[in-house]
Amino acid sequence: MASISPFKQLVTFTRQTAGLEKSLRLIQAVSWVVGELTLDATLATQCFAARNQLALGRRYFRLLDFYGCFERVHDLLMGTSSTGTVLSVMELAEYTFLGLYLFLENFTILHDMKVNQVDWYTPLMTEANKFWFYAIILSIARASWGLFFAPPPVPTKVAGKDKADEKAKQSTGTPKWPLLKQIIINACDLTLPGSFIGWTPVTGLQIGAAMVVSTVLAGHGIWVGM
Repeated sequence: MASISPFKQLVTFTRQTAGLEKSLRLIQAVSWVVGELTLDATLATQCFAARNQLALGRRYFRLLDFYGCFERVHDLLMGTSSTGTVLSVMELAEYTFLGLYLFLENFTILHDMKVNQVDWYTPLMTEANKFWFYAIILSIARASWGLFFAPPPVPTKVAGKDKADEKAKQSTGTPKWPLLKQIIINACDLTLPGSFIGWTPVTGLQIGAAMVVSTVLAGHGIWVGM
């Protein structure tokens, strides 16, 4: 099979909704970092304006994402999850909180578009970001559970094979790197709602840098999965 050129793969990546959203998120994060680092007041203003507009544009991609979260909650309540009881309860709470965040956030989009300014914007977004914060904490807890308490690999006996071949064919159990990567992504993303509600003492530069890291890691997963 002929290899795909990086440019063509980039085009394919940005044609996907998830890939395009991550591309815009990366530009937003870089704009944030540059705005914090530059000594040019004009450039800083332009970077922060771009950051805010990109953040607003990305909200259109998740306008109805709350439905998918609540659908997952429904499936878990109906007992369709294949995970253990503890993990199912954590997943149920995680998607409930995430769905509530996305649902409440939608009520403020006209305010951010400067179409209809409301005085309850900050209180509502504060509560919404608390739900997002809780959802990320639960996601970290679920990934950590899988990382530390997953069943160990079980060797598979292969008749007529040498030890090296047998070792290569053993069960690997739960992959560790995807779980560790998810923890890193969530830990970085935790700075966003945490800073909004004042629960994580981070600077704007730290938030932007964490956003770059989480976006690159999440985007890489989409890239290699194409």
